[in-house]
Amino acid sequence: MKSKKCGFVLASVFDKRGIAKFVKALNELGYKIISTEGTGKELAKNGITFVPAKKISKNPDKLNDCIQTISFQIEAGILFDRSNTIQVEEARTLDIKQIDMVICNFPPLEKVIKNPNADFNIRNIDVGGPLMVRAAATNFKHVLVVVDPNDYPKVATAILDDKITSKFRQQLAIKAFRYTYSYDLNIINYLEKHNISS
Repeated sequence: MKSKKCGFVLASVFDKRGIAKFVKALNELGYKIISTEGTGKELAKNGITFVPAKKISKNPDKLNDCIQTISFQIEAGILFDRSNTIQVEEARTLDIKQIDMVICNFPPLEKVIKNPNADFNIRNIDVGGPLMVRAAATNFKHVLVVVDPNDYPKVATAILDDKITSKFRQQLAIKAFRYTYSYDLNIINYLEKHNISS
């Protein structure tokens, strides 16, 4: 029998294809789930228990709740070095939840980019999502990062079969960095082509 996992998974996805099934499988393997509000509604609809991200971040319900995951507690939970005994002890003392996987994808920018009359404002750009993805990809030796719903089955199978190798982690990290690079490049290309009035 496979040993039960005990870390946290952070889920925050715009594309919700397969997320409930994937998270349910992770939950059954022993992972505890942290979720942002939108993703949480999808999980709740499928009977999946989770901890709201704002309960971990302790961010106030202000600014139209646009800052759900940007916090010391969440980013530290992703970034701290599990091989560093000092950091492990600091995380324990500060009650930082160990986030072992980040599942995240962003709202597409295509509609904004293709429409020259679109209102390209701060609400169109995901800030917290790319931050989480980059943090997880940076710490890929300890944290799995999943940005593509098509990867859910192979990630679940690899965990179930205890086949999470360093190469597997690195491949997911490379895909994540390509994803954030493409996202940023879309923003750059749009801003270079359009005069944004104040």
